[in-house]
Amino acid sequence: MGRRLYNLYMKIRSFFSGRNRRIRKKHTRPVIMLKGEQGKKLRRALIIAGAAAAVILLALLLRPEPVLMNSAEIANVWNNGVLRVGLRNDVPGLAEDGTGLEWEIAQALAERIMSNSDDYTGDIPALEAVEVSSMSVGAKLRDGSIDAAICLMPRGASTAYAYSRAYYDDPCYILVKPGNENADMSKLKVGCIQSASSSNLYVPSGATRNLLFSYYSDYKDSGYDTANITGYASYTDLFDALDKGQVDAIAINELMLNKYGEGRTYAKHTADIGTLHYAVATLSANSAIATVADMMLSEMGY
Repeated sequence: MGRRLYNLYMKIRSFFSGRNRRIRKKHTRPVIMLKGEQGKKLRRALIIAGAAAAVILLALLLRPEPVLMNSAEIANVWNNGVLRVGLRNDVPGLAEDGTGLEWEIAQALAERIMSNSDDYTGDIPALEAVEVSSMSVGAKLRDGSIDAAICLMPRGASTAYAYSRAYYDDPCYILVKPGNENADMSKLKVGCIQSASSSNLYVPSGATRNLLFSYYSDYKDSGYDTANITGYASYTDLFDALDKGQVDAIAINELMLNKYGEGRTYAKHTADIGTLHYAVATLSANSAIATVADMMLSEMGY
């Protein structure tokens, strides 16, 4: 009897001893060591993770667009409730009857800027289109009538303006009468639209003329003389001068050729005087709007 009690006691003791070991094992947690050699790897990992988090946070805070959206010129647009953009309505395929590429870019830019305003609900149009011409756009930018111009503004043409990247490339041609495609251009009298720019105001109507003068400057050692260039006030006068033989050739950009050249007889000279690259333009003091436009155009694939 005593032997059996002893054996029972040992079994009970063995049971509870094993259970306690299992319980202790189940609830045991490793001790995290940050000090000494054992904590070296963990300390290094924590430092790297902290640095990475700081870099990510800094990148989020310094992203160009949020910074731009906090600029004074963007705040002014929000206060006005619309983005005022100078647009043409007389360029077939690009800006005509309230449609075309330039109008689409203007609408997208207006929505991009206004949608970042806390007060914008989308119930009213984000864009206020202000019709301009090549002769009036510079003055409207200068007097603050418009916030931006999207109307055949050649990129980099004037330091008075800030520009986005180009959204359209417009090649310029030298037109001659058929049979004169390979004539020595240095000997030709060439007509172009005259420049209306002054020292205080850039007028984009003379953009092709500027390219032509630059071409002549590049080849002045080959006998090219700008005295052989004549300016005209209108495209009708320009084509008439070629038809009547008052000039041997005319310089014109492709968009205006498509608009005014129908029914005219001409050939393209082999000379390549260059290409106009049109961009969104703002006053240089309002460069934030041009920069937002540049980012948007980049996202659109330009």
